[in-house]
Amino acid sequence: MDDHRELSDYIRKLHDENSSKHKVIGSRLCYYSFKFNHRISEELYEGHLHFSFDPHGPPTNVVFVKVAQDDAETIFQRTAAANDGVVLRPWTYLFSKQKEFEDLPEDTYLRKGIWVLCYDRFEHNLKHWTNLAKPKPNKGIAYNDKLKLPIKTGDDRLNQFWCNSIRKLIDGVCDIHKEGLYHGGLGSRSNYVFICKSLKIINIKGSLDKLTGEQCEARKKEDIMDLLWMLDNWFESILAGGKRSWPECQHFFDFVNHAKTLNLGCDVFVKKVLHHPFLLNADQRMRLFDHYDTMRNCPITAQPVNNALALSAFDNFKSWNSTSTVNNMNSFMSGVYYHAASTKKQKKKANYSGNVSSLLRYLRNLNHHYQKHGLTAGSWEDVERGATTHFGGFLELIYRHLEL
Repeated sequence: MDDHRELSDYIRKLHDENSSKHKVIGSRLCYYSFKFNHRISEELYEGHLHFSFDPHGPPTNVVFVKVAQDDAETIFQRTAAANDGVVLRPWTYLFSKQKEFEDLPEDTYLRKGIWVLCYDRFEHNLKHWTNLAKPKPNKGIAYNDKLKLPIKTGDDRLNQFWCNSIRKLIDGVCDIHKEGLYHGGLGSRSNYVFICKSLKIINIKGSLDKLTGEQCEARKKEDIMDLLWMLDNWFESILAGGKRSWPECQHFFDFVNHAKTLNLGCDVFVKKVLHHPFLLNADQRMRLFDHYDTMRNCPITAQPVNNALALSAFDNFKSWNSTSTVNNMNSFMSGVYYHAASTKKQKKKANYSGNVSSLLRYLRNLNHHYQKHGLTAGSWEDVERGATTHFGGFLELIYRHLEL
């Protein structure tokens, strides 16, 4: 078919004769058109759909994603059946005859056409977007996407778009599993697309219906592992200097990779990943200090916390309240540090020892004071920034040693 919109008698005939061959959500397809660049190697093509209820009205902008012939109907049925918001559902699947692909010899079978799934027009898939956004040698990042870039904020935190999107992807994949489906291809960046300021999944392949309980668990865990493996490699490729240039990111994937070696059920594994500090916002991270200090003061849960804080991994946080550290605290942090002394009319003599457990107590107090007197401290981000500036990595260490 050429670049102009044209009536496809062939497709219309197929619809009339066999409505199960080409299914369209909500309407009957009248005709469609592609924008070709004559390269069979392309993964997707932009195009348009017209429907029988309004064949001469404005077209629906779509993307045709190339799939293998044997997978086309299955992927359509599985993806169309998924009701979770993280899934971009397809309009139809079809076989398109194409008259010429200049790069192929005449006897190549693919010259006859391609099988495609048709989705609402999305901006990019993750593979293409990454190529655009990846820093170029001696040029930095030339691509302008203020919603998604920079991935790492000035506070060394994950951009809110990515923080929310990764959590939604993980939750969404779990919801897909609850519907009796599994994806089977989450290791590929081509199966993630950007549309309407969201990151969504396409091309669901598998059904859990006929699998045993053990097989279902394996498929579900494989999906989650594939998603996290993709993210691990994606962060490594898109960050200048890789993950090691960003300790918070490295902490997260070290946690994930260690958790993979343990005999955790899929639901437990997912819960621990979702609650890692890397994927939390500032107030959620500060509340974790409160949670762990409460555990430390409870007779039933105190021992694991005290054992963890006694590990050599926390040696860098011994004598955390050195004179230089305290003198460099901002006014809010300093006020909290000396608060206990001021209530006893003492001056500049705080009620904190230099051991690691007293640091946890101090950070817990920082959270409590902000909730009571927050306006004097700015935002949650300001408070958490101060904690990270002086005690970066402390929360990630506690989380790893108490959650795994």
